[in-house]
Amino acid sequence: MLASTTAPAAAPAGAPLRIIPVDVDGGTAVLYVTPQGHSLLIDAGWPSGMGGRATPGSPPPPSSAERIVKAAKEAGLSRIDYLLVTHYHVDHVGGVPDLIGMFPVDNIIDHGPNREGASPDLNERQLSYAPATIYPKYLAAIAGKPHRVMKPGDTLRIDDLVITAVDSDREILSKPLPGGGKPGWNCAAQTVDTRFVEEENPRSLGIVATWGKARILSLADTAWEIENKLVCPIDLIGPVDLMFADNHGTDNSGSPQLTNTVKPSVIIFGNGATKGGAGISLERAMASPRIKGMWQLHYATRSPDKNAPADQIANLADGPDAFHPLHIAVDKSGAITVTNPRNNFSKTYPKAN
Repeated sequence: MLASTTAPAAAPAGAPLRIIPVDVDGGTAVLYVTPQGHSLLIDAGWPSGMGGRATPGSPPPPSSAERIVKAAKEAGLSRIDYLLVTHYHVDHVGGVPDLIGMFPVDNIIDHGPNREGASPDLNERQLSYAPATIYPKYLAAIAGKPHRVMKPGDTLRIDDLVITAVDSDREILSKPLPGGGKPGWNCAAQTVDTRFVEEENPRSLGIVATWGKARILSLADTAWEIENKLVCPIDLIGPVDLMFADNHGTDNSGSPQLTNTVKPSVIIFGNGATKGGAGISLERAMASPRIKGMWQLHYATRSPDKNAPADQIANLADGPDAFHPLHIAVDKSGAITVTNPRNNFSKTYPKAN
């Protein structure tokens, strides 16, 4: 157990855990803030110059790191206590050097060394953002900071927020978490989907976060084969209240066995306008047994008839990108409230039975 290193401040009784999926245009950067003001950031989006839709005649869009810092300051933070890097693809780790150069980050967590080499047929641009190129820059940026490798079953406590690693570096839990232990959904019919799965995706560091009775599942870009192993033949996770769609909602993640076993009430798609949010993934989410709400960071232009209602999409397709995040409040009862800052639409989902 690794605990927060600073003394917690007094917090209002019953104050929620805040979760802020930052819009990094199809990358990942999700900020968790406890009522005491301690924080966990999962991934840091793209490096400067990537991950933003430029508008002709306008200044370049803010970098992922700039958007994260803005969200952190608006949440009242002066530093990030823990940065958890799930894996070493450019849309997850690329923004780390920029972020560390502009905002204090105290502790680093990851799955261990990069495992994805550079293919010899990459062109110069592709090589520049391959994990083999980015990983040394990441190591240089975090040099001298406390650094921990999390394995399945390892835990991290930040005030009353408990993070448990469920998969990491292709390994999975050795025994079910509380709430798990039953047979997974329709495991006899599970399929294999290995399309477009680079070496680092199945090595993603995935977690279950608990806050009182609330359970939150975030598996980053965990691949279909690992998703199935987490719930078949035995469910190692158990039901969850909130789930972040795997791999931005691309169609080679989000196995029906996983989604229909963990049965989230709310699913968040951290998609971009043209990245993730595949129609079949949106369909599977809305077909899961206990689903009450689906929210997206962007309108998925390639799946126009499958999107969530417009009120539940932070950034629509029309006009320049305003980089709206989503705001999520998690009550210890298990209730989840999601708010769209674009229009202040808000909806609360009580904990399912």
